[in-house]
Amino acid sequence: MDKLETIKTFNSRIEAEIARSYLESSGIKTEIISDDAGQNYPSLQSVRGVKLLTSPDNLKRAKKLLDKKEKPDE
Repeated sequence: MDKLETIKTFNSRIEAEIARSYLESSGIKTEIISDDAGQNYPSLQSVRGVKLLTSPDNLKRAKKLLDKKEKPDE
């Protein structure tokens, strides 16, 4: 993927990995970016966040899928 855009920023890598698995099972390729010194300082994740990224072509669909998953009653 060349140019990536942020779908959502999470408080932990685990949350981002769960969302990533969900989106990739729907055919959306994603990347996770976290400035936590190569996972040596996971406490930085809660301060700086963990970003889930995708291509601009998939951004709208990815956000819609995550919103639907987070608010299933609507």
